Amino acid sequence: MDRKRTEEMSNLKGFRQLQQMRQDYFDHFRRGLSWNVDDRRDEWNRLKVPKPGKWPGYEAQLKKNPKGHNRIRKISCVWADAGPPSTKRAAMEANDRLAVTMQVAQFKLVKVLGWGGLGVASMYDAIGKNNENLRVVCKIDIHPHYPCIPREVKAHLMTAGAKHVMQQVILQAEGGISESDLQKLGGRGRQTAAGVDLNAPTSLGSKKRKRDAADDNDFELVEEVPIGEFEELDINEIRHDMRAEARKQLDADQRVLFLQFMDRGRLDDHICRAAESKKPFPNLVLWQVFDCLFRGVIGMAYPEAFMPWDVDPSKVQIPEVTETSRGLKPLEPYDDRDTLVHFDIDPLNILVSNFDENEHNLAPLIKIADLGLVHTFNPDVDAWTYWNARTRGKASVYTPEQLTEEWDYLNGNPMTVKSETAGNFNWWTNLYQIAIIMWQMVALCHQECPPVVEQVKIKMLDGTEATEYGFGGFILNNKKFKHIDRDLRELINQCMLHVPAKRPTMEQLENILEAKTKRQGVDANNQEEVEAQDYCEWLFKGTLAPKPPQPRDYKLPEGLRGWAVRNVDERQKVWLETAEEAAKRRALNRAAKTRRMNPGRVLANKFGFVREVRSIWGQFRTGL
Repeated sequence: MDRKRTEEMSNLKGFRQLQQMRQDYFDHFRRGLSWNVDDRRDEWNRLKVPKPGKWPGYEAQLKKNPKGHNRIRKISCVWADAGPPSTKRAAMEANDRLAVTMQVAQFKLVKVLGWGGLGVASMYDAIGKNNENLRVVCKIDIHPHYPCIPREVKAHLMTAGAKHVMQQVILQAEGGISESDLQKLGGRGRQTAAGVDLNAPTSLGSKKRKRDAADDNDFELVEEVPIGEFEELDINEIRHDMRAEARKQLDADQRVLFLQFMDRGRLDDHICRAAESKKPFPNLVLWQVFDCLFRGVIGMAYPEAFMPWDVDPSKVQIPEVTETSRGLKPLEPYDDRDTLVHFDIDPLNILVSNFDENEHNLAPLIKIADLGLVHTFNPDVDAWTYWNARTRGKASVYTPEQLTEEWDYLNGNPMTVKSETAGNFNWWTNLYQIAIIMWQMVALCHQECPPVVEQVKIKMLDGTEATEYGFGGFILNNKKFKHIDRDLRELINQCMLHVPAKRPTMEQLENILEAKTKRQGVDANNQEEVEAQDYCEWLFKGTLAPKPPQPRDYKLPEGLRGWAVRNVDERQKVWLETAEEAAKRRALNRAAKTRRMNPGRVLANKFGFVREVRSIWGQFRTGL
């Protein structure tokens, strides 16, 4: 057998193993079971792939579990620290290497914002080009030999100018946009400074940007670029008195990414605060957030469509405009466009900026961030990439295109058979994930993981009523959410349908969101708008949450059960014990019921000595 034939057989065997692993993993995932590749090796090696016949659909599953809801958890903080403990040490080491390099460009480290499994983000301050304060977020890879930052840099260059996608900051911009081009960039229209055909592919075809005219690498090739330790940057070749030269070199280095600093942090923190305060989001705020997220989806759906064609976004800071799909050719399944599929849109990767006097007058500007896992799916993408994309992103936001059982009946590339859901990655994949965020903002809970499919009867945006399979039915007919606009709940459910073709079109979404959002300022005579504005003032501007009324009766700690305190002030509610006093109290609690502690000698202050609480004891006697 020749060498080529041997390689083909080896690749086929490896692909079959990939199919077996994915089939076994998602079979466990859909049932809510844990899975380990080594523990299950013998089992998944015996699986026959693909399964014979055609996928029967969800009917059989609904008969087994017609109302199968998994436990819905309250939204809370993910980690006590700024990231997972498992990668904290590596993240701090990477940040230390970066801080030394940034000193050359006269940037001062403010703090580490957070880290994940692959990257770390830090805040830096410096003096900008016109002597203004410049605050940026800098991201680098935690593991230099497993680079994700180059992929993210390319994604940000492709989405330059899209207002609702996080923008890259050019430290030392070369030139700018001409006045005539700025006029063409205004309003809500698409940026077409060079007069490019609106129906032309954005990055495929004959028209190429200056920066990639000789380099048409896709995201797979970006991953193959060898990236060394960040400390290998030629710092010694940079003159320390040449700040501009140092910043230019940092702009050109794909191992580091500079991003806008978003003043109000992650959307997840605000959802947590609303959930803990039991203050649901007003309808107007929900519509406004949905509009921001959808605009971000448009920005990723049409990369390079919101910037002038004759400008290099890696050297010039592109002005931001609000994304719109009007005038752009609608995207079709498995088409030849370089649509960016994010795979990791969740509240942790949505950042909140400031208010403005126009479209963000009620709720602040919200942007989609963390483009490190993005991928394009054009006709050149092979079967390996499709099957590997099934586990891309967090399990909590897997889309039907990733987890559907339809995969088990496919052989090879989903694009070849034009499957209805499995592998049908496109802009509607991002739409599904922003719908999960809206679902969480309505329910103030995490979505079920794994998600449970059910039949939902909804009114579609085209005016028809339909019964479809979807994943958002919990908020549709539950009386707990009757205060939420029915149109919004039905729209969220339509965006979370199993079949992508049945989700709304961009045109439908843009029309309803423009009709539902407030863009011309708050009417002081409209109570709903005023209440929504007050809510945003409380939630997004950092004012303290209103405290619930305190009960008149306050129960003492366990050692003093049986006694009730009335009208006790906040200072007197602080009960501090030394270790000796705590041991004594526990011993007395275990004693016979006839033995009682003296309530006046059970507490200690923070310095560790016991004091008599005569004032409280007097209130006890008064209340008896």
